[in-house]
Amino acid sequence: MTTLSRRLALAATASLALASPAAAQSPGGLVKIIEKYAAALKAKDVEALVGLYAGDGVFMPENMEAAVGTAAVRAAYTKIFTIRAVDLAFTVQEAEISGNIAWLRATSAGRVKLLATGKETEEAYNTLVVFHRVGDAWKIRAYSFALNRPGP
Repeated sequence: MTTLSRRLALAATASLALASPAAAQSPGGLVKIIEKYAAALKAKDVEALVGLYAGDGVFMPENMEAAVGTAAVRAAYTKIFTIRAVDLAFTVQEAEISGNIAWLRATSAGRVKLLATGKETEEAYNTLVVFHRVGDAWKIRAYSFALNRPGP
């Protein structure tokens, strides 16, 4: 193979890679998912939240059992919204895509209101989200968070 034909083959391979859906999806797309997540959380929109997850998605909230699969994720968010109202702003710290898997680390801060008492507090969290490509879309495969300050 000549140098020219190798260069042409490499250029064609690079063009195909860049045209693929996986390459076209930038970490900015993951940020948009987190923005949708924050809006659905504030609106207490369980179905919008569940729609962001893969069918085998896992929601791992602090101080609760892991919810695995659509029905369990739906039940977990429904339970949370009977206990508290949440209004958080997320700041993405880093994100990376590798093939059909991606991850994102974020911090969030905002108000959490306990519905039983009406007490509101300022809270801040560390969040780690793993995404999986389902068709042409990124879906949450695993979502975990924890307070980012020491407890009492």
